[in-house]
Amino acid sequence: MKLDKAEQGTINNSKILLAAIAIILILILAINVVNWLEGPSVINGVQAQKVTNIKVLIFNGQGVMEESVAGIEDSLNDTNNQNLTPYYHFNYSTTNIINLKTLSAYDVLIMPGGDASTYIKSDDIDSEAIKQFVSGGKGYLGICAGAYVASNYIDEYYPGWGIASDVNSKNENYEGMLSVSMTSYGKRMLSESSLQNLHMENGPAMYTNNSQIIMATYADNKTGYQNYAAILGENYGNGRVLLSSPHPEMNPQNPQLLANMIIWAAKKI
Repeated sequence: MKLDKAEQGTINNSKILLAAIAIILILILAINVVNWLEGPSVINGVQAQKVTNIKVLIFNGQGVMEESVAGIEDSLNDTNNQNLTPYYHFNYSTTNIINLKTLSAYDVLIMPGGDASTYIKSDDIDSEAIKQFVSGGKGYLGICAGAYVASNYIDEYYPGWGIASDVNSKNENYEGMLSVSMTSYGKRMLSESSLQNLHMENGPAMYTNNSQIIMATYADNKTGYQNYAAILGENYGNGRVLLSSPHPEMNPQNPQLLANMIIWAAKKI
């Protein structure tokens, strides 16, 4: 059956309309895909963001305190399982050797609690590789012994690696729960709480001429070092170093605080 001109025109207009609708739908889909790839978007007034994986390497070699390593692993598992950091997921591994090869696939290196002098002397730890890793844009989190060795100098004992070049450490011998007072910088970066009660195992009392990098101080004089830095963070080259005297990973664990420390070291906040 032959269609008249009016009917033919109606069909052609319908085809054009369908083609236009298809093009619009394709454009909307493409925009949504681009927005998802680029990161944050706003849906109904609520910001949405894709999940960022942070790859963490934990040293578990000579000189470490096993409870510290186990606590870090437990804290990261809890953070992932309980979705404590909705926009970040932690993939972690352990190693007993640190060099450029073992560091190459990771965003943040954690040096746990343990024996700082063993870390300094160990042939399994290449401190120059750690410096290259961090200065190249990666992160370092040192807890207790890991904080001692990353500082510039441990007073009356030996020089550290100097990754936190503006920081010196004093040896202190307090074990047990301790209150630390978060600075305005620390509250903005790590915790909204002004006070944190954390586990101590003879971690360093740190001091620096750069007060802007201090995130928390000792809130009382139980250590003999009230107002000295307990947690601080600074840049090293293009990367970041965060040093924590107390143990957020040990009983009572504070997975949220530990996660925020890693996120900060990874330059995500």
